[in-house]
Amino acid sequence: MARKKATRAATKPTAETTTESTAETTTESTTEATPATRSARGRSTRTVVRWVAMAVTGVAVVGATGAVAAVGLPWAQALTGDPAAVGPDPARAVAVDPAPATLVCPQPARLPEGADVGDDQFRAAPVQTASTYALAVLGSPEQAPRLSALDGTGGRELARGAAADAAAGGASGSLLLRAQPDAEGPFRAAGALASVTTSGDLRGLAAGACTAPAISQWLVGGSTEVGSSALLVVQNPSERAATVTLDVYGPGGQVALGSNGSFVLGPGESRETRLEAAAPDQRRLAVHVTSSGARVAAALQAQAIDGLVPQGTDLLTPGAAPRRSVAVPGIVSGGQAVDDPHAPQLRMLVPGEEPTTARVSVYGPDGRVYLRGGEEVDLDPGVVTDLPIGGLPEGSYTVVVDADRPLVAAAVSHREGAAADDAVVSGAPYDVAWVAGTAVPEAAASAQAALPGGTRAVLALTAVPADRGEDADPSGQTTAVVRLYGADGAQVAERSVDLEAARSTTVDLAELAGDASAAAVGVEAEDAGVVWSVQLTADDGTDSSGTLVASLPATATVSAPGSVSVHEVDAAG
Repeated sequence: MARKKATRAATKPTAETTTESTAETTTESTTEATPATRSARGRSTRTVVRWVAMAVTGVAVVGATGAVAAVGLPWAQALTGDPAAVGPDPARAVAVDPAPATLVCPQPARLPEGADVGDDQFRAAPVQTASTYALAVLGSPEQAPRLSALDGTGGRELARGAAADAAAGGASGSLLLRAQPDAEGPFRAAGALASVTTSGDLRGLAAGACTAPAISQWLVGGSTEVGSSALLVVQNPSERAATVTLDVYGPGGQVALGSNGSFVLGPGESRETRLEAAAPDQRRLAVHVTSSGARVAAALQAQAIDGLVPQGTDLLTPGAAPRRSVAVPGIVSGGQAVDDPHAPQLRMLVPGEEPTTARVSVYGPDGRVYLRGGEEVDLDPGVVTDLPIGGLPEGSYTVVVDADRPLVAAAVSHREGAAADDAVVSGAPYDVAWVAGTAVPEAAASAQAALPGGTRAVLALTAVPADRGEDADPSGQTTAVVRLYGADGAQVAERSVDLEAARSTTVDLAELAGDASAAAVGVEAEDAGVVWSVQLTADDGTDSSGTLVASLPATATVSAPGSVSVHEVDAAG
C-alpha cells in the first residue's frame, strides 16, 4: 500500500501548457497616414471631436470631422460628464443595435495528463465522468440564441419557448452561447456545466457557471500543495488573438511564474496550465487572469487527494472584481467544530501594495452569528488569507466582508462521504463546494442561474442589511420572486419568498418544480441587498445521498440599451 501512495505522489506534472487550435487567425491590414495628411494635421488649430459612449460594449469610439491635432482638458471634462465642457450643443440620443452577448462554459472536469497511474486496483479514474449542461435566455429575444463549440462549429439554435429560450444535454467539450440582446429590455441569460464522478481521484460534483469573456478575471480558491491539483483553462471565443497574463498569489504573496506567466491565445483556442507545476507548494491560491487584444474566459479545476482517498473536486469560475464590500452567499456548514479542518473557510486577498482590515459579518437561518475572534482580520497586500468559520450550527450561511481597500473573496464548504464497500483503503472521502464572492446589490435587481441535469438544486438567499456594524440590529422584510424554467422554455413554477433582514433562507428547487424538470431559475428582488447562489448535490452510488456538492453563482441581468448619448465637443489646440 505504501508503495502505491509513493507512486501517486511522485507523479510530477510538467510546466508545459497545451493548446488546441480550432479556428484560423484572421489577418488585418492598417493604412498609415501619408505625409500630406500629417502636414494637414500640423496646420490644424481647431478640432471638433464627437465622442460616442458605447455603454453596451464598454468601448469609447472617437470620430473627427476635421484633422485631430491634440485632445486636452475640454475632452477630458466631457468624458467626466461636465456640462460646461459640452457647450451649447446638447446631448443627442442615437439609436444603435446592442452588441451581441457571449457566454463561455467551463470545460468538463477531467484528470490532468499523466495523473492516472497504478494498476486496476488503484486506478485514479476507475469510472467515467458524466457531464451535463444547461443554458437559458429568459424572455423572448427576436433572434434565437445559438449554441456551438468554442470555434463556432456545430451550431444550433436553442429551443424557443413561451418564457425562455433554453437547451440542456450531455457535454463532452467546450460550449459557447451567442445571443442578440433586445434593445427594449434587459438581457437575462445564464448557463452552467456540471461533471459528476462517483469514485477515484476525481470523485465529486464539479460545477461552474458559463461566464461572459472579459479582460480581467479573478479566480479565488484551490491549492497546489502535495496531493492537490489546480488546472487553469483559458478559452478565447473571439475572432482575434489575445495576449494573456497570469498573476498567481499564495500565502507568501505573488508567485513568480517565469515563462508560464504570459502566452498568446489564437481565435477559437483554449490553453490549460497546471499551476502545481508553474506555482508549486501553494496551500492557498488566488489567480488574476488579464488579456489584451481580445476578451477571454477562464476557469480553474481544483482537485485534492489524501494518499489515495479523494478530498474533492470543483470548477471555479470568476467572482466579483476587487471591491470594498464582497458577499459570499450559500456557504453550507455541517456543524463542524471550530478546529475541524473540514469546517467552512473564507478566503480573502487584497491586491495592491497597502494592507487593510477586513470586517466579517456572518448571517444564518437565525440571524447574525458572531465568530469568536474572527470579526476583524488584518490582510497584508498580495497575501492569500484563510479564515476558518467553524463552530456554526448546521445550515446555510452568507458571509459579507467589508474593508477600506478593494479585495476579492470566496469560501469553501466540505461534505463527508462514505467509503465504498469494496474500498481497499481506509478513510472517508470528501467533496468540496467553492462559492465565489459577489457584489452586494445597491438597488432592486434580478439575476438567474442555469441548473444542469443529474443534480438536485437548493436556492440559498439572504437579505444583507445596509448597516453591518457590530451593534446593528437590522429588521424589516423584503420579497423575492423565484421562477423556474424548463428545457423547453416554458415556465414551470413560481413562488414569492419572504426574506427577513440578516437571515438566510433556502428554497428546494426540486420540490418547487414538482414533476417538471427545471433547467434555469430566475430571481427578482424587490429591494437592494439580496444575494443568492444555488447549492447543488448529487449521489456517489453509496447508501449516502447528496454527498457530492457544488455551488453556482447568480448571473446578473445586464442592461442592453438601444441608444447612446452623443456630445459634440470643441477641443481647441
